[in-house]
Amino acid sequence: MTTVPPASPRAGRSDLRLLVLARTLRGFGAGALSIVIAVDLASAGYSPLAVGVLIGLALAGGSLGSLLVPRLERLWSRRTVLWIESALVILGGIVLWLAISDPFLLVMVLLLGGIVTGGSDVSPLGAIEQAIVADATKSSSRTAAYAYYNLAGYVGAAFGALAVGAITVGLSGLASVNASHDAVFPFYAILGLSLIPIYGALSRAEAGHRVVEPRPILSPESRRNVLDLAGLFTIDAFGGGLIMNSLLAYYLTIRFAPSVGDLGLLFFGASLAAAASFLLAVPLARRIGLIRTMVFTHIPSSLLVIAFAFSPAFVVASGLWIARSTLSQMDVPTRQAYTQAIVPPTDRTAAAGITTAARSAQAFGAPVTGGFLAAGGPWLTGPFVLAGSVKIAYDLWVYRRFRAVRPLEERGGELGESGPRADR
Repeated sequence: MTTVPPASPRAGRSDLRLLVLARTLRGFGAGALSIVIAVDLASAGYSPLAVGVLIGLALAGGSLGSLLVPRLERLWSRRTVLWIESALVILGGIVLWLAISDPFLLVMVLLLGGIVTGGSDVSPLGAIEQAIVADATKSSSRTAAYAYYNLAGYVGAAFGALAVGAITVGLSGLASVNASHDAVFPFYAILGLSLIPIYGALSRAEAGHRVVEPRPILSPESRRNVLDLAGLFTIDAFGGGLIMNSLLAYYLTIRFAPSVGDLGLLFFGASLAAAASFLLAVPLARRIGLIRTMVFTHIPSSLLVIAFAFSPAFVVASGLWIARSTLSQMDVPTRQAYTQAIVPPTDRTAAAGITTAARSAQAFGAPVTGGFLAAGGPWLTGPFVLAGSVKIAYDLWVYRRFRAVRPLEERGGELGESGPRADR
């Protein structure tokens, strides 16, 4: 086996700073896009059901790219794969800008995985970055590293949502006749371009070429846990797909007719609340463990989603959604840290790719919500009741399956090749 030497502590810290910057920029773009894409697709002539299907295809494209990441790393360096995926982000923004009304081109670019429309980061770039974060940190600080990494994404998404109005006005000369807000699309492409020098600055230890002997993408000792996690994450992601930001913005527009500025403020507040929850997750996970933090914070947030469905006014809906956001994302850094902690280092990219791909089950939720929205009337609340119920079922199931599978760091050690222990 030929490998690039491990990064020094200083190089590891530098890589983390670069990844935080990249995650912030990607979050900014996704936050801005989530406000306008569903409305713009409808403005371009697509039906509510078609809007749900198209957003689902974007998630499916991210999933396919995430599954390909471990295989692409056998052909090229991580840096090269990151550059390729950044180019797909650029292409996605350009096609949305110039050809949103062309269903063939639109479907093609959605399936390439370069368009991310929410905070969940179902993308090949996210899968590679998660593996690099794990490699660049000790197990004792891994949850904190993921917390700051995800916080950066949500802060970026918050300011991206808030900046939609300014982007639309500032780049109004770039807008075409297809949709009222599509000046956001070339801006999204510009953000993709900015990722290329950031990834180019990663250390050779993390972004350099690695040659490995032929072996399974995922080792036998990791396969059961990773596949079980992926299956459970699929359930959770389906529930999330029912209420993803772009569809939520569309729902609120249909029901309460808020302005774009009001929507931007709501998503700004919700993203900041979610960002704060990442920091709260770190001490909580140290006290009660990763799995308990994932589950015990997620169930109350799902109950708030159900309550949101019965909001009588936009201001009430906004308050419930922000309250939900303070709890709903504590499972994100803990989930990522747990996944990386229960596999050996050689399986980390594959584990991140497979579990990230599982999150693309949101693709199946989006068309369901589109159907509810097309039906109208009392069916408008259906996605939120269903999402909350599905997510509660997921929480109970993941706790039952993994409560005894403890990562080594929760028993005072550092994770090596030996992996976790199941305490029965």
